[in-house]
Amino acid sequence: MRKKLIFSIIILVLFVSFYEVMVSGKTVTYMGEDGNWLITINAKIEGLNSSYRIVVKYKGKKEVENLNFNIHPHYESGLPLLNENGYYIYECKNECTYNDKESKLLLFIIWKEKNQSVENLDFIDLKKIRN
Repeated sequence: MRKKLIFSIIILVLFVSFYEVMVSGKTVTYMGEDGNWLITINAKIEGLNSSYRIVVKYKGKKEVENLNFNIHPHYESGLPLLNENGYYIYECKNECTYNDKESKLLLFIIWKEKNQSVENLDFIDLKKIRN
């Protein structure tokens, strides 16, 4: 009787673990802003795949000519695309790497406004708002 109970508990734990890792999705959102920028990261893990979307909004009055950013730790970044609503979007779908354990991330952003010769830079803390 005792062996059956232990075996049943082990099977239940394995089933729940399998469900958590392979079936249920986990999402996390990070947000941060300062006087120039509003940043949102929405990330999701589904099974062994992960994806994320980084949305960057410039709050300044002038047009941005060049933009590049990096998020530390764990997020890869590239050249974002400007959409019709004025948001810079960078997406990584499937096989992306990120870690949702951090409560805070650091974004380093470099941009150049149109018709300006100097590049601007900024550091913005991104805080986890949902897990």
